[in-house]
Amino acid sequence: MYRVLDCLTTQHDPWLVLIAVLLCLGGVHTAFNLYSRACVGRLQQKLSWLFLTGVVTGCAIWATHFVAMLAYDPVLPVGYNPGLTILSLLIAIVATFIGFTIPGIATQNLVPARLVGGLVVGLGISAMHFTGMAAMRVPGVISWHMDIVFAAILMGAAFGMITLLIAGKAQTGREKTYGKIGLTIAIVTMHFSAMGALIITPDPTIPVPAQIISQSSLALAVAMVATLVIGIGFVMAMIDRQLRENASARMRIFGDSAIEALVMTQNGIIVDANHSFLKMIKGETATISGVNFIDTWLPDTSPAFRDGAEHYIETSLALSPGHTIPVEVIRRDLPADEFSEDAVIYALRDLRERYEAERHIRYLAEHDALTKLLNRATFHDRLALALEQSRVTGNPVSVLCIDLDHFKELNDTYGHIAGDHALREVGERIGKLIEDNVIFARVGGDEFVALIMHDNPNPATMIATAQNKAQALLDCLSVPVFINPGNSARIAASVGIAHFPDDGDDIESIMFHADLAMYRVKQGGGNHLVFFSPEMDDEYRYKRQLSGALRHAMDENALELHYQPQCNAHSSKIIGFEALLRWHHPELGQVPPSRFIPIAEETGLINPLGEWVMRKACEEAVTWTNPLGIAVNLSAVQLQNLDLAQTVAGILDDTGLAPERLELEITETALIHNASRSRKILTEIKALGVRIAMDDFGTGYSSLATLQNFPVDRIKIDQSFIARLMASEQAVAIVRAVINLGRDLKLEVIAEGVETEDQVAFLTAHDCDAVQGYKFGHPRPIADYQTTVSGTSVAAQHRSIVGIGSN
Repeated sequence: MYRVLDCLTTQHDPWLVLIAVLLCLGGVHTAFNLYSRACVGRLQQKLSWLFLTGVVTGCAIWATHFVAMLAYDPVLPVGYNPGLTILSLLIAIVATFIGFTIPGIATQNLVPARLVGGLVVGLGISAMHFTGMAAMRVPGVISWHMDIVFAAILMGAAFGMITLLIAGKAQTGREKTYGKIGLTIAIVTMHFSAMGALIITPDPTIPVPAQIISQSSLALAVAMVATLVIGIGFVMAMIDRQLRENASARMRIFGDSAIEALVMTQNGIIVDANHSFLKMIKGETATISGVNFIDTWLPDTSPAFRDGAEHYIETSLALSPGHTIPVEVIRRDLPADEFSEDAVIYALRDLRERYEAERHIRYLAEHDALTKLLNRATFHDRLALALEQSRVTGNPVSVLCIDLDHFKELNDTYGHIAGDHALREVGERIGKLIEDNVIFARVGGDEFVALIMHDNPNPATMIATAQNKAQALLDCLSVPVFINPGNSARIAASVGIAHFPDDGDDIESIMFHADLAMYRVKQGGGNHLVFFSPEMDDEYRYKRQLSGALRHAMDENALELHYQPQCNAHSSKIIGFEALLRWHHPELGQVPPSRFIPIAEETGLINPLGEWVMRKACEEAVTWTNPLGIAVNLSAVQLQNLDLAQTVAGILDDTGLAPERLELEITETALIHNASRSRKILTEIKALGVRIAMDDFGTGYSSLATLQNFPVDRIKIDQSFIARLMASEQAVAIVRAVINLGRDLKLEVIAEGVETEDQVAFLTAHDCDAVQGYKFGHPRPIADYQTTVSGTSVAAQHRSIVGIGSN
């Protein structure tokens, strides 16, 4: 060590030594900038930049060596062999090219590659040094202290290995700085240590060749080579850096313009990210650089996505412990190019809005828009799932069919907007009854269903639970619904309940049986709950059988009309007939109208059946010699048909019956279903010349208002009052009042159900216009009254009353 220091301090010009060190630093600075660029890109580009790195580094080592040699004063004239001098330059270039190439192109085992590459560089420095020393020519003998030589070689190799190990790929400022300092130390330490091992023994007898390079020439050559090569390398590195910065700036602008978050990684480490990603994670570029992207923000990704086998996933972006957002991630692997090495770009899109939109769409698809309850399709899916679970667990399931009572009247009275408001209110109230094991749905206009999933198989508990839920529903609907500032409406419901598996083993049977139970409530007046029983199914099947048979009877013309005479109360002369529909079934026998007429109304057969009766009666009446009139009794269902007046007009035209001979009988109950519509239809019929009779007068809801508001020509006193006429003072008062009312309103009055002389006497005494009943004749085929209908003793103004019903 003393010898090395003595050589450096006493045999070297300090200024030239400083120049050599500065030259070394400049060359190494340029070399590592080139090496940093050489570590990025495709292999072809890497090799090009590595070659340039080797040239610059080799020239820097060579120039440092010979400038340092110029600083050395051996007290003898010195020259240099041209061939060995050039060879030393080539050795420096080749050795550093190989040394930097080994770690520069390595993709695996990076640490061993860097150590081997550093060893090659270190040994290359030594090889260049001793080749350059071999080129030196002096008049003397050159010898070495071999221990110092070996130490210098080891130090050069060690510092070379350390340099490339700590420099890595020289992608950061710190790595470049470490590399530049390390390589400078390797070159300078090796050179000056080796110079301390040099021994020159003067010997004038040793000639100095003429073809040698003088020190002045060498100084000029070194200056030119060092300046040229290092300058070229520096300029190329600057140009490349500017190009990369421009490309990076364009890419950053492009990336920041993207809505999606973009992240670029190399070997899993973030090297860049756009503004959208920083905004998504609420971070800064400095805080994410050098961080493993997937491990930090996408910890739940699959190995296939991490390895590149999958390129699309939907996962969660971990922002902080317990705070994630759903994202879709697209992976794109970018192969190395002339500007960058292999990289991966991840495009992330925030899925919160999409998921919310999907949830909203799914909600709309599963729920009723008006009431916010489940819709029919979703309820059926839930019911199917509940039945499957019930089959596994053995716990029963209850289904409730719910229909609002008199909701049509609410719509007709207040309008559909008010009806929708009422349905929304009903939906809100029902929604408060929803529990984990109870769901509700709207399946039609004013129809709702409920599903109750029981948690134990006990039948008593099942029935009690279902009854309690149904009663809670009725109770919540009992509060009046606000319609407008001056009106509110009471809403009630009919609830039918069926159980799985007791009342059916599939969706269709359970729903059907609950529906049957609900209709049983409807028939009883509504606002109640009923459990399904097998008798309801039997009754339904009987009705279906009867409905089919009735349809067949209509098609086969198996129905017939019987006629009951009506008489003048004072003279007892027949003044008309009421025709009554009769049906004799070949198996069931005589089926009373009270049995099949309600079925016809329920099944929709009443309109064609009523038209058939009217047409048949008109066809019969038009054949009578005695021009008696006829009337057709209309049901409530028929009276809601807006085309009824056109139907009546068509029948009169087809049969040729005079309109004044036809009289239609309507009950008060039929009128109040839709008073405004009924009034309109009856007014149109009245305009045809047809007469209107009020049937079953006194048993309706508001008789006086009906007489005032509807175009009525005649009143028929209900037979229930006539039957109690001799035993009830109230009946006497009612019949007397009706007769007097008819007289005051100039309306004809007829009493039906008259069977005794006492009844006839009372009615005659109180000036009733006409009577009808078994006292004057039973309903019979018209052939039994052939004499009457073909006679000429009855005036043309007399009438025959025709209806669907019994008397």
